[in-house]
Amino acid sequence: MDDPRPPKRTRQACEQCRRKKSRCPGERPACSYCQRLGQECEYAGDEEADYARKMEQRIEGIEGKIDALMEAFSGQSQPFLPSPTTNFSARPPRSEPAMEASIGTSIGLNARNATHLFWKYCNFQPLTLFRHATFPASADSREPELLLAMQALGLRFSGGGISEPEINRQITNWAEEARRLAMARIAQGSVELSTLQTLCILIFIDHTSGRSVRAGATIRLTAYLLSNLKFGDLELPNLDNEKDERLLCRWSLHMLGNLIGQPISAPKLDYNVPTASPNKRDLGLAACAIQLSEVWELAWSYAQTPVAANSLPPWAPQSDYSRITFRHTEFESVTPLRYRLHETRFDELTGDDLQRRRDFWGHWLFFQVVFHTIPCILNHPLLLSTRLRHFRHTMPQSFLQHSYEQITLHAGWVLHFIDQLETKNYEASDPTFGHCVVVIATIYLQHSFVEDVFFREKAQFGYDRCLTFLTRMARRWPNIDRQVDNLRKLRSSISAGDVQNSRQTWSVNVQLLWDILRGTPPKQIAADIFGPLLARDSALHPDLSTPETDFDLIGSAGISGHKTVARNLVTYYPPEQVLQPTPPDLSALLGDPGIGLAGTANTAFLQPQDYGRFIDNWLDLPT
Repeated sequence: MDDPRPPKRTRQACEQCRRKKSRCPGERPACSYCQRLGQECEYAGDEEADYARKMEQRIEGIEGKIDALMEAFSGQSQPFLPSPTTNFSARPPRSEPAMEASIGTSIGLNARNATHLFWKYCNFQPLTLFRHATFPASADSREPELLLAMQALGLRFSGGGISEPEINRQITNWAEEARRLAMARIAQGSVELSTLQTLCILIFIDHTSGRSVRAGATIRLTAYLLSNLKFGDLELPNLDNEKDERLLCRWSLHMLGNLIGQPISAPKLDYNVPTASPNKRDLGLAACAIQLSEVWELAWSYAQTPVAANSLPPWAPQSDYSRITFRHTEFESVTPLRYRLHETRFDELTGDDLQRRRDFWGHWLFFQVVFHTIPCILNHPLLLSTRLRHFRHTMPQSFLQHSYEQITLHAGWVLHFIDQLETKNYEASDPTFGHCVVVIATIYLQHSFVEDVFFREKAQFGYDRCLTFLTRMARRWPNIDRQVDNLRKLRSSISAGDVQNSRQTWSVNVQLLWDILRGTPPKQIAADIFGPLLARDSALHPDLSTPETDFDLIGSAGISGHKTVARNLVTYYPPEQVLQPTPPDLSALLGDPGIGLAGTANTAFLQPQDYGRFIDNWLDLPT
């Protein structure tokens, strides 16, 4: 009798809270805990309530919850309180019943299904927040703010995604509620691992919605909170089967910072294998993806950084181009062979094979597509032209040829993966894939106006394939939807100019091309973080560099149309009548009869997919 509250709470608890051993608020007919999670709330022996009383009590409970939240924000979390004009200010109580109605009728998807969609399409694609194999069993016991964040992200993969207004509105409601709960925990000093996991998901949602400043502010806050925790060994572990969700969260945040261009203060990963170890340490595919994300961040910075008048030419050893190329090549040298294309035999897999292991193939596709896109960014004609703006000598023929081969080779591989996914009816869910395809599309668009008919038609086909892929992905990600619109505007902005030196010139909206490559968020996004007074002075859209108004590389192959390229420069292969050495007998090297050779005996070249097996067989030859 000293403390009658525990038995009273037990009698008041609903069946869901009893099963999870959670503290139930006890509201009738549905407790606020179950309402937040969108799950059915049942009380044992409760059969007398009528529908009108149920709805009245539900609304009263929701009103009290919102009042309590607003009280907590106004009294304790003022530094995090948004402006009254922002999009995530308090909404009227009627928004919560509207939320439940949209789930039950219009959307036709309950919260549990949204959590399942998160597990299927988002976990390990690319963020490694939860151990994939055991997540479904623990999903229902997660904290409310984390469940809401997962459901907000997972709901993007329901039906038509964000193209359906009801789904888009539901996503916003869930994400904002998750943010309020997470910030209330921070203000009250009750941060848990679930709070940090929630913030990671919200950063991802904000970034893909164009809210770059809010995503940047949240990632700094999350990184600071994580920096005050002890993790022991700072080395990157094998995350594929890691059970400690603290480590998974830490490295997910590290990867997230690299992907959105907001790298957190963390030790750079060591790619060198310890000399004491006779074999390379295989950290797993997830760790490889995190390592590659660091190189991706360098390429992102390469596209964003202003170019000074005294900047070094790309081929200089100390240039940013050379340093990133080195990191890219260094990463390739330490990547385990079992993740290479020829080892996985990706072409032979069916769509069902990929669906069964989305957690593996999602990271594998990230690894492949990002790896091939980085050289396309480094050698992108617009980015190279800015680095050669003040170059006063003749373009080296070898560099011209090298840059052209890099963008054509690697862009072709990205297009190959797009075709493979369409053939296998596999939906790529990682928005980083979409960002990569946007870069490739701009290269194909430039080559769609070259004089050579075969090259031009091939480039036009590549551009159309990229746009088709991005249009489907735009149903899930607002930033991809915006880029699709920008690509169409860019195509419409290209117009014919004068004929110079027997060559047709073309004009293009260079500022729009810059915005596409940099992923610039919409200008009105300042109102999502700043109040009306500060929004006018927002520095969200600084002029990182003054674009070249005379950019004239549309219609040229690579940077062959640059002003520093010598006329009539020889970029083709030697004439056929030049004496060619007799090709050696490759049978001992090839070994595998399945490896095909293209051409005749005088032009015996391996196909791209055969190079890996050729090198492996060569390394296995007896000495």
